[in-house]
Amino acid sequence: MKKEIDGLLKNFAVESDVATAEVSFPASFSGFQGHFPEQPVLPGVCQISAAVALAGRMRGTPQVLAEIVNAKFVAMVMPDQLLQVRSTLADGLLRASITSGEERVAEFKLRVEDA
Repeated sequence: MKKEIDGLLKNFAVESDVATAEVSFPASFSGFQGHFPEQPVLPGVCQISAAVALAGRMRGTPQVLAEIVNAKFVAMVMPDQLLQVRSTLADGLLRASITSGEERVAEFKLRVEDA
C-alpha cells in the first residue's frame, strides 16, 4: 500500500523547510475496502502513510514510521476528496497537517527514519 499511496501524491513542492503535496484517493483505492462498505471512509493510517511518503520525497530516500508522537483526526475523508498535505521535517520529527480546501482534516507529529 505504501507504493500505492506514494504514487497518488501530486504537485510536490519544497519551499524553505516546508514540503507540500496534493493527494486524492480514488474509490478503487485498497484502503477503502471494508472501511466501511456502506460509506467508504479513508482510514487514518492511510493519512499517516501519505505524510510519511511526503517525508521520503523531502529527504530523497524512503522513510518509515518509527513512532506516532501525536495524531489528531478531525474530519472524515471520502473517495476522490482532494487533500493538501503540508510537512516540516527536522531531526527525524515530521510535523504534518492535512486539509481539504479550508477544512482541517488531520495533524500529526511523527518520528520517521530512513527505510
